[in-house]
Amino acid sequence: MDPNQFQSQPGPGIGRQRAWPVPKIALIALSVAFCAIVLGISIALAVDPTIQSYIAVWTAPQAGAALIWTIADLITTIGSRGIHPGAHVSIHLLLWMGFAVGLGLTADILSFAVVFAGFDDRDTYAEYYEYYYGQGVEHGHVYYSESYIRMMEALVAFLALLIIVHFSLFVRACAETARCRKVHNAPIAVDIPLKPLGTSP
Repeated sequence: MDPNQFQSQPGPGIGRQRAWPVPKIALIALSVAFCAIVLGISIALAVDPTIQSYIAVWTAPQAGAALIWTIADLITTIGSRGIHPGAHVSIHLLLWMGFAVGLGLTADILSFAVVFAGFDDRDTYAEYYEYYYGQGVEHGHVYYSESYIRMMEALVAFLALLIIVHFSLFVRACAETARCRKVHNAPIAVDIPLKPLGTSP
């Protein structure tokens, strides 16, 4: 080893990777597909003149935000170095919690619809029966129809899947953030030429 030269290994880089790993690509693809389905069902329930459901109020915002975030992540990854994983931690935390709230509210309405649709006695839920069935029976329309319940069941299922997907992305972002912090705090060695002792400057 040359005593006049201090040899060192280069410090690890702290830049974020441009390429998305395969697991993240799979999770993002699932998120996009599930969000599109949730938006489609929510909008269909809202625009149906016989239903005019307000389910979209607590399902569409989360699905739309997830799609916008994915597009922004893709654009920044292609154009620069991608979004810092710390931002992903915050966004995916809010998303999976938002989907959980939407799931709870939707499941509550679905449970009532399933129970209510099973009763034929107007006196059981008189105040609700008149509202949902009062005009519908004569005109051949039933608010809590079979198709309505099936669409609600599909909505609950895909909301549950979105919780799993974005919770997984949240955990992955937490691990990536910890890795970036570890790399950032690691000492970086620098090559410093040394002169032998006793030599003139």
